[in-house]
Amino acid sequence: MSKVLIVGGGHAGANTAFALRKDGFDGDITIISDEDYLPYHRPPLSKDFLKQNVAIEKLSFKSSDFYKEQNISLNLNTRIDFIDLESNHANAKDTSFDFDYLVFATGASPRLLPMENADAKNLFYLRQITDVLSIQKSIASAKNIVLIGGGYIGLEVASAMIELGLNVIILEAEKRILQRVTSPDVSKFYNDFHTKKGVEIICNARVSSLNAENKLINSVSLESGESISADMILVGIGAIPNTQLADSIGLECENGIKTDQYCRTSTPNILAVGDCTSSFNALFNKEFRLESVPNALAHSKVASSSIIGNELFNNEMPWFWSDQYDLKLQMAGLSSGYDECHIIGEINSAEFIACYGKDGYLIAVDSVNQSKQFMLFKKALGNGFQLKMSLIKDKNFQPESIFSGSN
Repeated sequence: MSKVLIVGGGHAGANTAFALRKDGFDGDITIISDEDYLPYHRPPLSKDFLKQNVAIEKLSFKSSDFYKEQNISLNLNTRIDFIDLESNHANAKDTSFDFDYLVFATGASPRLLPMENADAKNLFYLRQITDVLSIQKSIASAKNIVLIGGGYIGLEVASAMIELGLNVIILEAEKRILQRVTSPDVSKFYNDFHTKKGVEIICNARVSSLNAENKLINSVSLESGESISADMILVGIGAIPNTQLADSIGLECENGIKTDQYCRTSTPNILAVGDCTSSFNALFNKEFRLESVPNALAHSKVASSSIIGNELFNNEMPWFWSDQYDLKLQMAGLSSGYDECHIIGEINSAEFIACYGKDGYLIAVDSVNQSKQFMLFKKALGNGFQLKMSLIKDKNFQPESIFSGSN
């Protein structure tokens, strides 16, 4: 009977186990997680859980009884520190595990701020439940929070902190927030929306020092010479794939553990899924790394299929979402390299779709509070439809007509 060892208990790891059982795999399944909590949903961490609107137990994918019923061995607070490929053996501190198939689902870690006082007691990153619990304790005595980084995490936390009554300042090193992932129009919309809610956003803001006393930061100095008072700091400047264990056994890694479209690594019986991977996507005919729940879920199904000998492969259309205040931002496709952007709807109404084109054809969309139309575009992109930007820019174009044949 085959044994599958899954290293990592996040979205990708846990759902690989679920997919294996759903696909009829009757061998041993073991999940190794270095956290103390049952595998859980991570998107609420920067939103409702941060605001204490959701209890910890409500975050869990499944109950502890589910894992017992499905004969999935769940090992919490456990870290694999050595793998022997000759014997297919993995060692933790006080125990060891045999495997026939090994699945890396090691996720990613926050990119650390490389400067003095970055280890202060009131400087935080947000990746796990324990991070949020520490942040919540600091909020109780804080008035001014400085968020370093104007990406999705920074903006989601900003919206939560405003609702909690804090003064919020975002420091973004680039010339606009969300610069690497959205158009200038969408960036401006979110900049203006947050500003109206009371967030102060400073772009081209490069941090020169963190000023602390007794291991507590009290201000942030910028290269411009400006000093920003702070009771607490949260850093959101990206994430780095956790490949240390994969590197140690000689797997090919480059911006993540490299896999083919079947989630297989350079070693035949080892697979990798989720944020830790740089995976080949057959839809785009190229390899890239994504950090998203949908990507993790897609990988889990593909990995399960590969283990049981089926032919499912990774051709998922990348998509993502971000909730801020009453705004639901949904994105599909890869907008990098776009040469035009057309807005459908009125951007000031907070109901619009930004359509990104390249060489005359649609390659990606950003949707704000237009979920129904977003799903049509996502389906079209995922099915490989070649939608001309000239058609989309026609004043009579309706997204509902994409599949009706009327365009």
